[in-house]
Amino acid sequence: MKYIAALLVSTLFFASPLHAETPCDFKGVSVGNKMAPAEIMAALGVTKYKTNPPQSSFEEMIALAEKYGTISAGELLDWKIGPYCKETSCLVPYGIAVGNNNTPVHVFIAFHEGLITEIDVSFGEMYWDEMLPILDQKYGADWKVEREMVPITNYETKKPTIRESILLNHISNGVNRRTNGRCQIWAQNLDMVFEHHDAYGRYHSV
Repeated sequence: MKYIAALLVSTLFFASPLHAETPCDFKGVSVGNKMAPAEIMAALGVTKYKTNPPQSSFEEMIALAEKYGTISAGELLDWKIGPYCKETSCLVPYGIAVGNNNTPVHVFIAFHEGLITEIDVSFGEMYWDEMLPILDQKYGADWKVEREMVPITNYETKKPTIRESILLNHISNGVNRRTNGRCQIWAQNLDMVFEHHDAYGRYHSV
């Protein structure tokens, strides 16, 4: 199961520096290409991962969900499992970094019959300002920007914190260099309505 929310299919967030032909890939994994799970993990540099790992017990899931909420509970269980692949996705909760400062990221890749349909890269919101120049360098500053104030709630206390949500939609989007197919590119500094509780901090960006 995927626990970090994504809103768009055929999505990615970091690629190579050619603005005129923004690619649909992340570290060699491209939206629109066919890749086996082993190929995906090799491209990401992951040498050890599980295949169809057993789910945590119902009791453990319920206990975490009652305390932190379903999504945050799932993230904590993903950290416990480590990198893994299932029938329609691969997930790497830790061990991958991007940018000159080696910012740690969480990577989720979805596929259908081997065809990559979605790439989601998540990271601690504390790195958002560092990531913006990387986004512009890789894609060009061709963004539609939407801003609004939103509440981010602590699930345990039910107390909200008002934060500014920034949503970037790339206007020209990306191109699969092998198939010439198109992909959508977006990024957001706050990804959900509840605080997180994993090593990436209470706020996540995607």
